[in-house]
Amino acid sequence: MEAKTSPNRGTPNNSPRASSLTQFRMIVVSVTCATLVSVVNNIIMPNDRLSSSGNRSHDTPQKYPKTSKKLTKDQHINTFWWPSPEEYGGILGKIHDFQNPSDCSAASAKFFVWRSKSDNENDTRGLTAWAHAASSHMLHALTDADQPEAGHRILINDDKLFPMAKGCEHGPETRECYFEPLTNCKLSDVDDYETADPKSTKIKILSKPDEEYDRSVRTLYTSDSIWFRKVKDMYSWTGLGFNSQHSTIHMTAASLAYYFRVKPWLRKEIDERLRRNIPLDLNPQRTIGVPIRRSDKCHGHALEGSASGELECPPLEEYLKKVKEFLEFDPRIENVIVTSEDKSACEEFLEILNKELPSLRVIQNIGDVQQGTGSGSKLEAYTEGSSNAQVVASALTSLHMHMRARYFVLTSKSTWTSTIAVMARVYGFASEVIVFDIGPNKNTFAHLARRGCA
Repeated sequence: MEAKTSPNRGTPNNSPRASSLTQFRMIVVSVTCATLVSVVNNIIMPNDRLSSSGNRSHDTPQKYPKTSKKLTKDQHINTFWWPSPEEYGGILGKIHDFQNPSDCSAASAKFFVWRSKSDNENDTRGLTAWAHAASSHMLHALTDADQPEAGHRILINDDKLFPMAKGCEHGPETRECYFEPLTNCKLSDVDDYETADPKSTKIKILSKPDEEYDRSVRTLYTSDSIWFRKVKDMYSWTGLGFNSQHSTIHMTAASLAYYFRVKPWLRKEIDERLRRNIPLDLNPQRTIGVPIRRSDKCHGHALEGSASGELECPPLEEYLKKVKEFLEFDPRIENVIVTSEDKSACEEFLEILNKELPSLRVIQNIGDVQQGTGSGSKLEAYTEGSSNAQVVASALTSLHMHMRARYFVLTSKSTWTSTIAVMARVYGFASEVIVFDIGPNKNTFAHLARRGCA
């Protein structure tokens, strides 16, 4: 009987020569693996070597375990998921490490205290406007205003009223009603300017965001302006080099992700809403996100305690036009997520969609308060029977829902919709995010939202 041959060799499988070849290959593989382990032990990980038993023996203490769970984002299509410093590491993890030192009272510790406006009760900034201020102040602190060689600062906010936290039932009426603290340090760790000696050299209060100061000052206070200093080189503090070598969008998204780490009660609330709103079979790769930003963004808006309009809002027909263009580009699209703080605009657009594109599955934020403004000073007064907490939970649910889309129709003149696009590009559930910007702005953040680079 003729012997069978290997598909790649002419030698019979059961011949003495085949047996010798097999043994030779096993020896080569064994030597190669042993060599590789040696290289890993002695070159790549000199302080974290593998013992003969396969366990790790530490020459120096390790802050984090060398092995971690797989990222579980794809398992959370209709449940809460947000990047955590522990899971993601990278820039987000680096921010967390710098913001949470082992000893806040150390002589080397320096602080940057984020002050509220003097008239903070009437501060009309919305959720993402606050987040952008935090992101900018964070980069100021981490680089000590473009002088990282002087050492970084720890960003900490004051304990004044956070307008959206009025009546908070889950904690103080500060941003910590909704979000995890920016740092494990306390205000008691910083030098208090109200009780300090006026001649103290430990304290400096900025009169304007870009004022220069002595980097040796231990506690630096922001001005009470809503604006911030723009850092020129946001990567220098990481040890990775300079801006020209890295992407602006990843640093921006990481700082925003760090700010938007929600408290357990709010996480539970968002999770329940996502389970109610997002179908289990939703495919993010086949989903369009349409976050319609109207109300106080548009000229002619007049609501007490709300910001006045600042642009000519694009007509809803323009949103529809771009949805159709996406469908022509990718006929596989099945879903469209539609949200808005403006109830009438949302309902009108849904009517148009049902008439013009009845085959699309429309996904809404069911139970959304839709308070009719993005401003944050009097949320409790805009919708009868709703609390600030319900408004914030509704808004953040919309943001989380749009993280599950690939294609977007939005206006970059809104920090809200721009933030959605930026976060979807870096931490979203879909790849290859594409944005139609029907109300374009010209600043750096708008460029990041629109095309992913500045």
